[in-house]
Amino acid sequence: MMAAAPRVVVIGADEGVRIARAARLADHYGVPRLPAVDLLIRRQPLPADGYVVDGAPQLLDRMAGTGGLLPALAFADLVVLLHGAEWNGADEACRVLRYYEARGVLAAFPPHAPDGDLVVAIDAALRGRLADPPERPGRP
Repeated sequence: MMAAAPRVVVIGADEGVRIARAARLADHYGVPRLPAVDLLIRRQPLPADGYVVDGAPQLLDRMAGTGGLLPALAFADLVVLLHGAEWNGADEACRVLRYYEARGVLAAFPPHAPDGDLVVAIDAALRGRLADPPERPGRP
């Protein structure tokens, strides 16, 4: 039986660290890495067979559109937050992060945590997947 491919969102940290981590995770799972900015600009559908999206926490709020949050369960198995020393939890993005945390799809790690720690969290999220999620809200 083939293991399910993950649908992961990596947010936080500085851009270089986040992109490198997302690229390593995508390579590990054999799925594409998709910058959140590109998803917002191109409005492309997400691949059905897994992906790693990377972006700033604020972009998750923008992906939701005006007036609402994008339900992480609709498009991701896990949202990985790479929080740095400067993370104080007081900015607008925390509203979005609390939403994901309350739904059990947020896992926070220091930016330089071993890749194996993230893989364990992603694999656990995959074991909890019951069915394929619906299309992203706002998509025809």
